[in-house]
Amino acid sequence: MLDGSDHTLLRVLHYPPLLGAEEPDAVRAAAHTDINLLTLLPAATEPGLQIRRQDGSWLDVPCDFGLLIVNIGDMLAEASGHYFPSTVHQVLNPSGADRAKRRISLPLFLHPHRDVVLSPSYTVGSYFDERMRELRALDK
Repeated sequence: MLDGSDHTLLRVLHYPPLLGAEEPDAVRAAAHTDINLLTLLPAATEPGLQIRRQDGSWLDVPCDFGLLIVNIGDMLAEASGHYFPSTVHQVLNPSGADRAKRRISLPLFLHPHRDVVLSPSYTVGSYFDERMRELRALDK
């Protein structure tokens, strides 16, 4: 379902050093889930990634060199009947001296072929298109 998929995406995310004019409660990436099947994420260059636990509290994800984080995406949640819930995550702004540090993150979003059936309601393509319309990224 993934072999040769032209929708799998590796992103290079650069979070520049903070300038000091940020809102006090600002975050680098607000709480969200990923639409795809799985996200593979080598540890970032700096801390800040958090995942939300089932009780709603936040857990800091270590960024030790060599670690690989695996996030469950919305498509896997749909395919498993939500047995495996999507990983809600966010990236916090650094504080103190770390405000002057940049952060690099390299998520690999594993995305199946569009014709893969996720559930009786969705194929990968129909699910993705619906989510993109919800996010106003598609006009169709």
